Amino acid sequence: METTTTLTEQQFANAYRQGFSRTARFLQSTGVPAELAEEISQAAWSRGWECRAQLKNPAALGVWVNSIAKNLVRVDFRRRKAVEELTEDSAVIGASTDSTAIAELLAHCSEEDRTLLVRHYMEGWSSNELAPALGISPVSVRVRLLRIKNTLREAMQLHRSEE
Repeated sequence: METTTTLTEQQFANAYRQGFSRTARFLQSTGVPAELAEEISQAAWSRGWECRAQLKNPAALGVWVNSIAKNLVRVDFRRRKAVEELTEDSAVIGASTDSTAIAELLAHCSEEDRTLLVRHYMEGWSSNELAPALGISPVSVRVRLLRIKNTLREAMQLHRSEE
């Protein structure tokens, strides 16, 4: 049977004072910019405080918080990458866009794909709003949109090469 010793508030505060800058330096040594390293270090120590009952070895608090920080860096990286990918190609189509070009693109799509594209890009529906109507998850909506866009991109490249 394993027992855990919960740190007191004072013990954790002392560890935080000694370990916060170490966590920030550790993150910076992995390539995280200084400002982001401080922000993630703060979040990691905060998470450590909230979950301190899960700590099995109080002597390993710094290592444990650093592992929390590493996981937070991974989450932040995935979130930023997803946002960058979405903002590159997912702007809502405005009224100034050539309607003939849009009609040509939509003609290459099935009715279902066309409806999805129109709702998302022209009407501005989010993947969270589209998911219940389609009976799939928001992630699946985004994956379908990505696949449709890739198919259309290939069709456009093929069309350009034929000209």
